[in-house]
Amino acid sequence: MSPSLLITLDDESDRDPTLDLAALFGNDHPIEIELGFGKGRYLLDAAQRRSDHNFVGVEVAGKYLRLTLDRARRRGVSNIRFVHGDAREFVEFFVPGESIRALHVYFADPWPKTKHHKRRLLEAEFFEEALRILEPAGRMWIATDHDEYYEAILEALKPSADGFNLVEAIWDGVTTNYEDKFVRRGSAIHRRVLQKR
Repeated sequence: MSPSLLITLDDESDRDPTLDLAALFGNDHPIEIELGFGKGRYLLDAAQRRSDHNFVGVEVAGKYLRLTLDRARRRGVSNIRFVHGDAREFVEFFVPGESIRALHVYFADPWPKTKHHKRRLLEAEFFEEALRILEPAGRMWIATDHDEYYEAILEALKPSADGFNLVEAIWDGVTTNYEDKFVRRGSAIHRRVLQKR
């Protein structure tokens, strides 16, 4: 029987909720995480192209999780696992330190209303968590079309600036559904690739 592609999280028990990622995949391949994968276009493409890496996708929207999980099963993708839950909580409570090769955050909800800014994922505290989970020289890939959010991201990065290097990297793989939509509208796409020092 093939392993389950869905990770069930349990932070209510007395045991340590930190995941044993090697056990989840049955190997010690490098791990990449995409937070908020939407319809999963990037995640599925990356997993299929890079079979020597393992991928974890985290999505709070159940309908997108089911859609992408079904696509992964139909394509026979075995190096991917899915989490239904909050991205921030997943990173903080379930991901071991220095265990992740790459963290992907593409077109996170910008929460444009000022009263909702506290809901944004890419805040200063999150960048500290990213530094904690990334292995040495691990990378964080970020993209957004929202100009104001991009400026806020750059501001949120300042307290962690000593922990990251900005690197030039070729964006590989397919574009996300959101990116295609924003490019059709004529929106500028802002990207950053950060490498842990």
